[in-house]
Amino acid sequence: MEKILDKLITGFFVVSLGILWYYSTRYHQVKQEQYRIAIHDVYGRQVSIDGVRTSFGTHRVATSYISEYRDRFPHYDFSMATEIPETNRRNPLHRIFKKNQR
Repeated sequence: MEKILDKLITGFFVVSLGILWYYSTRYHQVKQEQYRIAIHDVYGRQVSIDGVRTSFGTHRVATSYISEYRDRFPHYDFSMATEIPETNRRNPLHRIFKKNQR
C-alpha cells in the first residue's frame, strides 16, 4: 500500500512540475495592433499627403487602402510600415515574486 501511495505522490509532483515547466518556457508573441502606411515620393523621402489615412486596425484594410492610394496617386510609393513585435517570455512565477509597484 505504501509503494502505491509513494508512486501516486511522485507521479503527481512529476506531472505538476512538468506542466509548470512547459508553460514557463513557452514564448508569447505580442500581436501588432496598429498598421501604418508609409508614403514616399519620387526621391525616396517620406512625406505626408493631406487627406490620406495612414493608421489602420487590421492588415487587410491597410493593404486595401494601399492599392487604392496607388491608383489615386501614381507618383508616390505606398508601403506598409511594420514594427517587429516583441517576443516576451511568460513566467507563471512572475506574479509571486513581483514586488508591488504602487
